[in-house]
Amino acid sequence: MQYPLRRSERGAILIHVAVAILVLIGFLTFVVDYGVMWVGRGQAQNAADSGALAGAVAMAFDVNGWTDRAPTGPAKTSAHQIARSNGVWGEAPAVDIQTDINFTNDPADMCPAGAGGLTPCIRVDVYRNQAHGNPLPAVFGQAVGLTSQGVRATATARVAVADSSSCLKPWAIPDKWLDNYDEDPPIDGDWTDDDAFETVQPRGGKKGGGPFVPDVYIKPGRGTVGTGFTVAADRGRLVRLKQGGPSTSISPGVFQPVRIPSLTCPDPSGADCYRESIYKCNGLAISIGDTLQSENGDMIGPTKQGVEGGGSVPAGQALIEQDPDARWENGGVVDSCATTMPPTCAMSPRVVAIPVFDTAAYDNFVLSGTPGLPTFEIVNILGFFIDRMQGNDVVGYLLEAPGLSTTEDVPIDPESSFLRLIQLIR
Repeated sequence: MQYPLRRSERGAILIHVAVAILVLIGFLTFVVDYGVMWVGRGQAQNAADSGALAGAVAMAFDVNGWTDRAPTGPAKTSAHQIARSNGVWGEAPAVDIQTDINFTNDPADMCPAGAGGLTPCIRVDVYRNQAHGNPLPAVFGQAVGLTSQGVRATATARVAVADSSSCLKPWAIPDKWLDNYDEDPPIDGDWTDDDAFETVQPRGGKKGGGPFVPDVYIKPGRGTVGTGFTVAADRGRLVRLKQGGPSTSISPGVFQPVRIPSLTCPDPSGADCYRESIYKCNGLAISIGDTLQSENGDMIGPTKQGVEGGGSVPAGQALIEQDPDARWENGGVVDSCATTMPPTCAMSPRVVAIPVFDTAAYDNFVLSGTPGLPTFEIVNILGFFIDRMQGNDVVGYLLEAPGLSTTEDVPIDPESSFLRLIQLIR
């Protein structure tokens, strides 16, 4: 009798286990290590985005931020510090302040050269890879020869010109003019804080004799700065806002109290709404080209209350009370809630926006003797740091301020615009 030969099957399960382990390692490599790479990629992008935005904010609002493009300047320094502070898989990414942070006009349609040929864009590149000596780990990939992996990210932020504000304060001031009347011969641009806008020869003729040469105002627009305020000439200018009225001569800093529409005051007339528009943001975009209605009265009391406190203003909510330690020093705002570590606000509440009106149009209204309250065409919006109240005057300094953009074609020349909009474009 013959029996079938039966070979031993011992050890066959080892082959299946070995194959299964290889397959599982492949899956784990895909799930874990590939997941590490994509998490790291997202963290790297966050670091690049935050660095680019920080650099753009410094370009727009720091002292010399627009012109100082050196590695020690505010834009590169801010971009580098913030990008490095955002960890990529538990470690700071590699960012070389010399080569990985650049000012660029690419894409040209989004970042054309601005004043002085300087681009309004800043690009930040961050790395965590083999070439920079800080690769991401590979846990299971080592079994298949993958010992490390890398990621990189890039971001570009833009400083754009803005034409609107949702935090406009109810103080409309006249734009600058060429003060010809007090000069013999006329000196274009000799505009000082004690001037008045004079277009009609006063009785008795020109002071000191000679021909009368009227003052001239040209409003800013696209491609022209006119005679008005500019960042280059007026940033850091001390301005004393003094209450005025329709019968007051047009003088630098003499403001007209105006009605600011808001979400809580759709009919903004009266002291309560005026006061509220000082210590709160109105929440509605008001743009260059809009018109504002004059308030009925000088609003001395509500102005002081909105700035310093008192009256119906809740405790701690007046503008100065919201950021009591902020002050002006060396051309910028220091010790504000935006500069503490960590910061508790994006921008000091005492940095506000104030409207500038068409000086010639208001002069024509006054000279015409038209009855009723005047309206004011907004031709520019200035950033203004409220330093203090001095008597009934609001005293502060001109500077850039955050703004909004409501149109594709901003109706003002970049050199005249004090409002800045930060955009992440790539």
